[in-house]
Amino acid sequence: MIKHTTLIIAIFISTILIGQNNQISLNPGYVKQSFYSMQNGEILNISNEDWDIAFSTDAFSSTIRTNDGKGVELYVYSSGDTSAWNNINSNDLNNLTEFMYNTDTSWEYGAFDINQTGGFDYGWGVYNLQTHHIIGDSIFIIKTINSSWKKLWVRSKISGDYDIQYANLDGSNLVNTTIEASNYIAKNFVYYSLNDELVIDREPDKDDWDITFTKYMTLYPTTQGTSLPYSVTGVLQNNGIVVAEADNISTPLAYTNYSAHTFSNLINTIGFDWKVFQGSYIIIDNLCYFIRDKSNNIWRLTFTDFDGTTTGNIEFNTELISSTNIKELSEISNLQAYPNPANLGEDIQIKYKLLSNQSHGFVKLYDLTGREIYSEELKNNGLTHHNIGTESLNRGVYFVSINIDGIVKTDRIIIY
Repeated sequence: MIKHTTLIIAIFISTILIGQNNQISLNPGYVKQSFYSMQNGEILNISNEDWDIAFSTDAFSSTIRTNDGKGVELYVYSSGDTSAWNNINSNDLNNLTEFMYNTDTSWEYGAFDINQTGGFDYGWGVYNLQTHHIIGDSIFIIKTINSSWKKLWVRSKISGDYDIQYANLDGSNLVNTTIEASNYIAKNFVYYSLNDELVIDREPDKDDWDITFTKYMTLYPTTQGTSLPYSVTGVLQNNGIVVAEADNISTPLAYTNYSAHTFSNLINTIGFDWKVFQGSYIIIDNLCYFIRDKSNNIWRLTFTDFDGTTTGNIEFNTELISSTNIKELSEISNLQAYPNPANLGEDIQIKYKLLSNQSHGFVKLYDLTGREIYSEELKNNGLTHHNIGTESLNRGVYFVSINIDGIVKTDRIIIY
């Protein structure tokens, strides 16, 4: 099977517009989440305290995230597999294993996925190569947004829909339900409240927003030189959006040289550290960000004020720095990664095209935990090939990421 992905390489026509001052509010205590479009402003401002877990709508994804930024806690039950469902009780709260939370670098790695052990283990279940179903093999203990404790079993994902089972720790209030994620393919995720037994449609269509202002977990540096998981307020970017950070800039509200900075598809490129707390919050005044949206327009974002938890107000300036004129895709570039699936020991061939000697390209390979296991620069302009050997890899699922001039495309690859 050969998979094709088109890389859009844009020719930019410089367009300078007057910067616009903006304000969004997460409300006191950061109880809201804001989805924002660089072109159209705030798209949706919605409660962030009515859901516990979120399921990826992508038919080829296994990702399940938790509302960890707002207090949801997830632990794997380590004293047995799914056959131990009836053995769990409140005494198990004294023996919880490591707290699992979403990575803040990719939407692909949710808290449930962190439990994966390699190969075709997706963290909460195992992928069946014959049926293409994921069958749940783990039980989790979860603290909900309302601070109640439940046991949870994601029984399967079949044809894009998730079957889950959960109950109070003593087995009471047993719920078996299906999350029909296939009905929400225009979204990145569909959400669920364990306490209310309710599916929640709470995010805009994935093509309508660029960044989101929200609470999320990150590894926060301590004064002892270590890092601990900590809930922060910041900005995460949508899939397909790349961001470049420009620091040590004397006049960030007038700075336009985005080409001097590297664009990244890590969703926390903006993140939370554009501010520091010194009795009150202070904006770092030599910092701005360049955001390339899905139409390949370049926007500059500069923060100007942050009130903190008292109001949840965030003020920032946006300016369109460069608009685009996109050529016909067939004239520009095709990316092909094949064979897919590949046999262990068989080379994965990447077919790509750099438009000129000034183009820059990289290919990277990640495992299911988001760990980078291969990186290589792509060279030569024109249509060419790059091979990735698989002899040293394990059988399982990987992500190959191609970055050409800041345009990033990612594909899932299976190695048998």
